[in-house]
Amino acid sequence: KGYWKMDNYNEIMDKENTMNRKESLVHDAINAGKLSQYEIIARMFEGLVNEIEELKKILFQDLAVTNKSKEKAEKISKIAFTLQTCLDLESNNQIATDLNYLYRYIRYMSKRIQDNNDMNMVQPAFSIASQLKEAWDSIPVEERKV
Repeated sequence: KGYWKMDNYNEIMDKENTMNRKESLVHDAINAGKLSQYEIIARMFEGLVNEIEELKKILFQDLAVTNKSKEKAEKISKIAFTLQTCLDLESNNQIATDLNYLYRYIRYMSKRIQDNNDMNMVQPAFSIASQLKEAWDSIPVEERKV
């Protein structure tokens, strides 16, 4: 008697952490001034890696594709699409073309989860996202455009 049982403690903590991340981003964007273009892309890469990491945890926990994993895949697809929209594909820049293919792969992985319950592409997509984030973070400070 008198003891509280919290079966969904991890779920509550995940939601709270998500809210804290969103609150931090809103604060940075509104109250602390505008984020630079570099910082916006850096945050999107961070979000992409984190969301795929969370998707992997969900899939490992459930050992199947569930509605929760499909919702996470949809969110990943939206982040990858947003990154795609930042590319200048009309300039025939090889880097932009290559990035476009990598973002398309991540979106394809998301679609495979949603439509075919196929989890096989999650780890390669995670590897791509992690390497993209690492490459972006390694841009020298003096080369980062505002």
